[in-house]
Amino acid sequence: MIAFNTLVVTDLVEDIKGESADVSSEEPVKEEVTQTEEDEEWESIQTLRKIKPNKELMERLGKPGQTEINLKDDLPDRDRIDLYKTYLLFCITGEVTKIPFGVQITTKKDDSEYVLLNQLGGILGLSSKEIVEVHRSLAEQAFRQQAEVILADGQLTKARVDQLNALQKQVGLPPEYAQKIIKSITTTKMAAAIETAVTQGRLSIKQIRELKESNVDLDNMVSENLRETLFKKTVDDIFSSGTGEFDEEEVFEKIPSDLNINKEKAKRVVCELAQSRLSNSLIQAVALLRQRNQDGVVASLNDLLACDKAVAARPLSWEVQEELADLYTIYMKKDPPPEKLSRLQYLLGINDSTAAALREMGDRLLDTNVEEEKFVF
Repeated sequence: MIAFNTLVVTDLVEDIKGESADVSSEEPVKEEVTQTEEDEEWESIQTLRKIKPNKELMERLGKPGQTEINLKDDLPDRDRIDLYKTYLLFCITGEVTKIPFGVQITTKKDDSEYVLLNQLGGILGLSSKEIVEVHRSLAEQAFRQQAEVILADGQLTKARVDQLNALQKQVGLPPEYAQKIIKSITTTKMAAAIETAVTQGRLSIKQIRELKESNVDLDNMVSENLRETLFKKTVDDIFSSGTGEFDEEEVFEKIPSDLNINKEKAKRVVCELAQSRLSNSLIQAVALLRQRNQDGVVASLNDLLACDKAVAARPLSWEVQEELADLYTIYMKKDPPPEKLSRLQYLLGINDSTAAALREMGDRLLDTNVEEEKFVF
């Protein structure tokens, strides 16, 4: 089609207009200047630069073909663009020859094919904007395919940044468009990794805050249900930390704000967890008491106090009062803050006289344990 346009149609148009070849050859050059001014932003794309004819190629190819008669009104826009794109891919990849045993040989030609591509654009009646769009889409596609291989795990290291910069220059994609593609790839892969980490319980609120400080859009990466699940796990960790600490502002305000979840709903979740863990903490403390694990007893009683801070509880009931007294004695021996010891006394249902007697008895429980160990020996 290009050859027919150059050898036949161009001469016919010149004969009809009565113009010489020299006059007609000036028009495409003027058009190229106009295109350069309009599409300066995309001049870095190699394939787009190659369709600009230079003197050497023009001399080899001869006079350019006419562009006054084209197929703009004869073919649908989609077909014209697809034809141009197909020939552009041929210019990039070269001619593929198949030989026996399923082997393919690619023969890469010189840049003269790109000048013919430019002439094809004129024959198809494509505007400068349409031509730039085809080159841009292929450049972005080539960059994305190779960038996804480089960023397979979503981690953006310095070495990979250097690779991507070299790739961006090789493809000729403007830096801002390359950055958008890189961000899209890393965001997608990071979203999958974050969602997996949340599901498996490997992501803490501290890490969430670090990601937000790095301008990671967690609201779009992680669904609201998963964020609520993360909040529930975070609160559950607080109630099982063994420290007895519970910061109302942190739990009721800051963490829901960081996770962008409803604060009233979050508060209900905290209250439900606290109420369910109150009795469980007492049961666990008694079990550890029977195992003579004093550190475990103190940690469980601290969890009990943390739950009580979240939702004020009433005194808990237990059948064996001596075990409650032993729990109180073990906790008292760890020299806790007076307010914690006083609150634990209330929760265990120990009156003041009994608490005073336990303080006077001192090391009763510990001495008994030592005697039993000597007897066993």
